[in-house]
Amino acid sequence: MLLRSYLFHLKTRNLSPSTIKAAEGFLNPFVRSHEPLTATRHDIELFLTDLFDRCRPSTVWTYWRHLKGFYKFLETEGDIENNPMKHVARPVIPPTEVRVLNPEEVRNLLGSCNGRNKDDRRDLAVLMVMIDSGVRLSELVGMTVEDIGQDGTIRVFGKGRKWRTVALGVESGSALNRWLRIRGNAPGAVWLGRKGALTNYGVRRIVVRRGAQIGIDLNPHMLRHTFVYQWLRNGGAEVDLAKLCGWTSTRMAEK
Repeated sequence: MLLRSYLFHLKTRNLSPSTIKAAEGFLNPFVRSHEPLTATRHDIELFLTDLFDRCRPSTVWTYWRHLKGFYKFLETEGDIENNPMKHVARPVIPPTEVRVLNPEEVRNLLGSCNGRNKDDRRDLAVLMVMIDSGVRLSELVGMTVEDIGQDGTIRVFGKGRKWRTVALGVESGSALNRWLRIRGNAPGAVWLGRKGALTNYGVRRIVVRRGAQIGIDLNPHMLRHTFVYQWLRNGGAEVDLAKLCGWTSTRMAEK
């Protein structure tokens, strides 16, 4: 009941369904193994310590973040007097090197789609739009034909349930147009497969498969990092970058 009440609270804040589902997924293991109203700081720290043996530090931090929000809710609602999360230290995430593609790898990656069939044109457009605009995977998947402007821009729905507009370059815009000529102008999702609109999983498979063709362990976030790296390397302003990437501050550009 406590978790259900918290999830309802998140819904009333107009958070996205994916955010609410993630909160449920991260909190369920703790709620199943502990009584939230009587759990102590020591209980929570043991729970997080056990996670370190099985998960990446960034994943443990995400558990910690959701627990912090959950217990803040319980405290605000008056279900608990003393919040055990107040003194549970934030897990340390060791710095990691961000992998980006070099120009030769980008050329080889795009070259792997150098064909005229439907899949090649779609995959080339997917890769070029991601590299050229820095959109997130979920933002790309959520694109509809109606979101594509006549002026070389696309409108995406990102984190925080906010819309923003990003511009495409000439080459990525041309790749997108070539795909749309094959896809047709029917309204709806931009990216289609044999069974209809592509999901996050479907686009991720495209990226992974094309990376494997040129010997790279590729994932969608590496394409976003490549966009950020190239923007800063070419002298782009961090303030403009934050707007393009849908960040609330320029601090993300420092990571």
